[in-house]
Amino acid sequence: MIDQYLCGEDWDEAPEAMAFEAPYGAILDEAAALGAALLDDSFGPSARMPLALRLYILAPALVNVMLNYKICVEHGLPLHPTVYYELAEAKRYDMPHGLGEIEGANRLYRGSIELARAAYRLDAAFPERAIAFKASLPEEILRFVYTGGRDKYSWRGAEPEKIALLAKRIRAEAVSFEPSLILAAAHGAIMPALLLAEYLGLPLYFVRFSMFKRKDEAPIVSVSDEVWLSSWRDRSVLLYDEDVAKGTTLELFTRRMSPFFARTMSACSIKHAGSSFSPDFVARHWWD
Repeated sequence: MIDQYLCGEDWDEAPEAMAFEAPYGAILDEAAALGAALLDDSFGPSARMPLALRLYILAPALVNVMLNYKICVEHGLPLHPTVYYELAEAKRYDMPHGLGEIEGANRLYRGSIELARAAYRLDAAFPERAIAFKASLPEEILRFVYTGGRDKYSWRGAEPEKIALLAKRIRAEAVSFEPSLILAAAHGAIMPALLLAEYLGLPLYFVRFSMFKRKDEAPIVSVSDEVWLSSWRDRSVLLYDEDVAKGTTLELFTRRMSPFFARTMSACSIKHAGSSFSPDFVARHWWD
């Protein structure tokens, strides 16, 4: 697992490496190269640490871009390589995408989650999988530009020690609550949710709900999402967001998504003292 090479990082201040721009095709190439280097026995632990940090930061972009592509296709938005259109603009553009393209976008999106998890797992097959995934993509997606920022809250919430503690607390409730799926709010929760899913050994899915960065008024749930999530309608599902400050995002996310399942409980890496919402599982309470 990638976490073994991240123990010396500063988890209070987001690293400058989080702020970068790169085309999706280049990200896949770099991720494959990083994975190959981390799997190379000729590299010692000290040499692997900066490589692991870079891959830890890079892998969420694999999901982020594909989630944006999926949303654009499902809601008739333009497929622009550098502009992320808001859902409110869908009526303005109303660009039809065929059923085949919608099904393909969802398949690629789910594949991107599995690929990112393989990166964090340091799966021996990851480099080849990343190259094969790139080869399966339309050229227009390879030109999509991911822009990352130094998000200190997502970074603090992605500390492996916190994620491991959260997983331990969730497992301790297995008798009364044993989730079959993790459903996380994107985009902020992508990095820590990928690691949490590996610690718990559970399927993972993301629904975009970004109130502060993308001005979403509600979780963006498509018909395709509803169909896929219906497989868990009789199960228990863990609803996750990495940072609960005011508590609005996770509270609304829980309210919107809970009716899809037999039972849900909520979790976060960090809960701030002033939050009006109290998740069922918290890794760390933050007093600031």
